[in-house]
Amino acid sequence: MVKTLIVFGTRYGATHRSSEVIAKTLKEEFNHEIELVKLSSETENIDFSSFDNIIVGTSVAMFSWTKRAKKFLKNDFSGKKLFVFISSAALTYAALEKGEMDKYEKNKKRFLDNVVKKNANIEPTSTAVFGGWIRKGNTEEFSLFNWKEEDMVKWAKEIGKLTG
Repeated sequence: MVKTLIVFGTRYGATHRSSEVIAKTLKEEFNHEIELVKLSSETENIDFSSFDNIIVGTSVAMFSWTKRAKKFLKNDFSGKKLFVFISSAALTYAALEKGEMDKYEKNKKRFLDNVVKKNANIEPTSTAVFGGWIRKGNTEEFSLFNWKEEDMVKWAKEIGKLTG
């Protein structure tokens, strides 16, 4: 059985929900054994030695990753397949939705590709950009919502095919 660890940092909850969708798809459609971990002060030293695949997810807000996701990415993933995604409702994914491909590519490079290149010791097998949501203050209303479950399902199926 393929063992996959999914770790994530989240601010508004979209990255958490995206991680759950990816986990469910890999488990149900590809029979992966999944461990899902929200990065926190209690998860500083995760033993990922028994996992075949590592998926790292983070929100991008105020132009930056969550600090624990960025720190986790600095681990030595030699011998593992690494997958990385960001939830970027306001800049990157919004540009993709509008068909502003130059802006999308620029933001993807800035907020995903460059961060991974600078911090990870191996090249990821695959990366993805997802939408998310931003709430209006402490309310249940959204000032921006472009999270689409089908995006995570599609990427999880790609991961499943790549990890056999």
